Order: sequence, then structure tokens, then C-alpha cells
Amino acid sequence: MTTATPINKSKALLVTLLGAHLANDFYGTVLPAFLPSVAEEFDLNYAELGVLSFAFTILTGVLQPVIGNLADRTGRRRTVLVFGFVIGAVGFVAMSLAQSFWFIVGVSLLAGLAAATYHPQATSFIVNAYPQTRGKMLGLHGWGGSGGHFLAPAVVVLSVAAFGWRVAMAAIAIPMLVTALVLRSRLEESEPNPQATIRGAISRDLLLLAAAFGVVSMVGRSFLTFFVKMLVDEGWEETRAGVLLTIVLLVGVIAQPLGGWAYDKVGGRTVFSVAIGATVILIAIFGLTDGAVSLIAFTGIAFFQFSLFPVSMAQASQLASSTQTGAATGVVFGISGLMTASAQPVVGALAEATGDIRVALFWLLPVSMVGLVLARLMPRPA
Repeated sequence: MTTATPINKSKALLVTLLGAHLANDFYGTVLPAFLPSVAEEFDLNYAELGVLSFAFTILTGVLQPVIGNLADRTGRRRTVLVFGFVIGAVGFVAMSLAQSFWFIVGVSLLAGLAAATYHPQATSFIVNAYPQTRGKMLGLHGWGGSGGHFLAPAVVVLSVAAFGWRVAMAAIAIPMLVTALVLRSRLEESEPNPQATIRGAISRDLLLLAAAFGVVSMVGRSFLTFFVKMLVDEGWEETRAGVLLTIVLLVGVIAQPLGGWAYDKVGGRTVFSVAIGATVILIAIFGLTDGAVSLIAFTGIAFFQFSLFPVSMAQASQLASSTQTGAATGVVFGISGLMTASAQPVVGALAEATGDIRVALFWLLPVSMVGLVLARLMPRPA
């Protein structure tokens, strides 16, 4: 009987987490494709859809630092990941049974709880396995997330067209439970660090990173959340709009590895500055145009948002000790998650007040300019 070499074990770990990332980001991206059907059933406006999106993501922001630190202290990273996928499956089944808007808002919190468990643990596993090439490997890990983003809109709108939104939403629980079983059998628990604290992982540079990434996430998530509903209101068929979103999200397959590679070469400050600077220009183009040009601008916004996912994880892990990667990553994704969740009802309310979701999205331009300032304040690479 042969024993796997450390290299083979690292590759097996990366492949396992790549698949888990696909499942995690698939269910994290399905809500926008469900919104037109949910809005029709419960007669919802953009402001109410913003509240639903807020509930879907708020616990991701609140709990990621806490859960990341808990895993650092106890070493129970595998257990945390498995729990996340199981509780997420329960949440989607519960949402599929909702008989009122406020019930679906309440149970959607479970999806946010589930999402709070993934990125800090996956970052810790990968950084420990590949400490010298963390950017590159986190970028490759991003292929799974991009695959999930890519598949979600088309799979959902086609499933809704064939079976209705309730059956389609309940069916999401199946791949989540399968992923939980695979992680339970393939991963090993990590070494505990009882002295790890959230405060010990926090620094000025980490907070700057979190705020800069939060701005990018606010912009990207707002465009993503309302994209399908916007096109449906403009006369597109729901299925066609969902398929278009799927095509747009394919850019992540290129953006995430490219972002991770660039991080290893030039550091997070430069990559953030370029990505946010480009986002400022693209939001301006989106707001001043319509038709194909505005859709190309949206695609560019998605590209640069995706490129910063592995960069943020790699930079967070670099700014903390190897035993506090979970807490550091949790702080970055937690703060950005809170910023992102808060933006959704604001954008939705602006859309109702102005009568135009495109105008509401254009107001994200000054927000992205603040992000560019934050990026320039980030530390230069050593």
C-alpha cells in the first residue's frame, strides 16, 4: 500500500475545494435568477427585492469573522464546512415552501449562515498547502467559484420554466448535501490554535483591504442582483435574460486565475488599483449608454469584481499569521459582506424613487471612486 506524497495530497485538496467552491458559489448566485418569479408571486417591487437580497447576505457579513476565528481556535475547519452546506440545503428547502414574502425573507437567513462558513476555511486549507504560490492557487480555486456563478442563472431560469420556482429552489439542496458528504470524506481537520483571537488578526492594513473589497462587492453584487429583473422589465424574456447573465458570468473563469497570478507578481495594491479604476470607468459607460454597450460595460464590471476574489483572500492570509488565516479572511469577507448586504435595499429604494433601476445603479459611481482611494492607501508589497 502506497502513501500519497505531500504534493499529491495538496493537489487532491485543491481539486476537492474547487468542486466545493463551485457548489458554494452556485447557490450564492441563484437568487437574482429567482427574483422575477418570486416578485411576480408575491407582487414585490425593487425595494422589497432589495430587502430580500439583504436578508440573503447579511449573516454572511456578520458571522464570517466569528466562524473563521472559531475554526482557527478549534481546528474544526472540515466540520464547519460540512455544517455550512447542510444548513444551506435546509434553508433552500424552507424557502421553496414559503407562503409569504416575510417568511421567505426570514428563512433566507439560513443561506447567509451557510455562506459564512466557506471562504475563510477554504483559504486556510489552500494557503497552508501552497504558502509560496497562494495567489496562483487561490486563483485556480476561483475556477470552481466562477463555474458556479456561470451555471447558476441558466440552470435556475431553465428549471423554473420547466418545473416552477419552488421545485427548482428545493432541488438546490441536492448538490449541497452531496458536497457536504464529499468534504466529510475527503478533508482532514486542521491543527487547533486556542490562543487565536479576532482582535489579534485585525490590523489597519486588513481593515483597508476589507473596505476596498467591500466597495467592489457592493458594486458587483448590486449589478448582479438586479440584472435579470432589469432586463425583464425592459421587455426581455426571463429565460433569455438568465442565459445572458450566465454568459456574462463566464468571464470569471479568466478573471480569477488572472487576478491570483497578478497578485503573486505585483501585489494586491496594484491589482486593486487597476481593477477599481477600470470599474469607475465602466460604471460611467453603463450610466451614459444603453443596449449592447451598457451590457458590455456590465460584463467588464463583473470581470474586475471576480479578479479581486483570490487577491482579497491571498492578501488577507498574508496580513495574518498562518494560525489566524480563518479569522483574517473572515474579517475581510465579513466587512465586505455587511457593506454588500446594506447596499441592496438602498439601490432598490433608489430604483423605486427614480423609477429607473439603471439610474439607481449609476449612483454606485461615487462609491467606486471611494474604493479607488482606499486601494491607493493599501500597503505596497514587500
